[in-house]
Amino acid sequence: MLESTQWHLATTMDSLRMDNYTAAPDYEYDVLIEGDLKYDDLEQCDKYDGRALSPQLAPMLCSVFVVCLLGNLLVVLILVKYKGLRQVENVYFLNLAFSNLLFSLTLPFRASAALSGRIRGDPMHTILIGIYTIGLYSEVCFNVLLTVHRFLLQSSSSKACIVFRSILTSVLAWTMSVLISLPECVIYRPQMEGLEDKYSFYILHLLPANKTFWKYVLTLKMNVLGLLFPLFIFIFCYVQMRDRLTFRNSKNGLYKLVFTIMAIFLLMWAPYNIAIFLSSFKERFSLDDCKSSYGLDQGVQITEIIAATHCLVNPPLHVLFDQSFRRHLSHVLHLSKNTPVQPGKESGQDALRENHEYSTGV
Repeated sequence: MLESTQWHLATTMDSLRMDNYTAAPDYEYDVLIEGDLKYDDLEQCDKYDGRALSPQLAPMLCSVFVVCLLGNLLVVLILVKYKGLRQVENVYFLNLAFSNLLFSLTLPFRASAALSGRIRGDPMHTILIGIYTIGLYSEVCFNVLLTVHRFLLQSSSSKACIVFRSILTSVLAWTMSVLISLPECVIYRPQMEGLEDKYSFYILHLLPANKTFWKYVLTLKMNVLGLLFPLFIFIFCYVQMRDRLTFRNSKNGLYKLVFTIMAIFLLMWAPYNIAIFLSSFKERFSLDDCKSSYGLDQGVQITEIIAATHCLVNPPLHVLFDQSFRRHLSHVLHLSKNTPVQPGKESGQDALRENHEYSTGV
């Protein structure tokens, strides 16, 4: 009797437990147990390694340096010895050639750094940064001076600038270029890797100091002074002179030369300026994920390599658009059997030709 009562009591308790049981939902749960995942299973954020282009980069930079050196030295020789410096454009063209030569001096060091991966010494790095930025900003200054001079020459009823004033403005342009370049020389520091006397120089771009504030300031300065300001001057002067700049008219050689030099300079430097702007402000544009950062670093290096080759473009443009330059070049290279023009005499003829061109334009 007792056993029967215990059996009925157990049965009743089981029945009550079954009534209070609630079925679990059908959807599944993902349970993460700490320690189950390995490090290799997590997403890796690979950084761009600029050394990937080193085998092709070093010989290319050396070739650009040699061509730029020979071409711009030839421009200097013809301007000083044959064309003379009695024209304002020749003074500015001469300074522009010096700017190209100054900028090109950094290319052999960059080629060496591309091969070795490093460059020794903080003073050497500061000197290279200074040469780089002074050469760049002086080119901007003389391109702007050439463009503004051609614009004033057409729109003014008197000579826009005499040679003595062009020399003064050239000195002022070099002074401004040095002053503008000081922040990069003082603030910019390359990242140290391991040894204290060696700094990484894999990527050629000039991203500023590691401090975010100065990185923003120097990037904006380069975009404003190196791109937006000359672009504004170029667009304004070109719009005002578009009727004058008929490229089918062979008499407009100087106009075409000046504006083509400025246009190519802007086209070659614009991608780099845009790339460093996006790279410096990538957090603001939500471009700081792995894929975007990798693409920006790669884009900065490639666009600066393209921009660095601009220093060899100007000499061929002189040959293409300046008829008197071609004539002097043929004598220098002994391509003409005619009697060479005596140094200094052609400058007077060029000045008369310039006066005739000016009076016709006015």
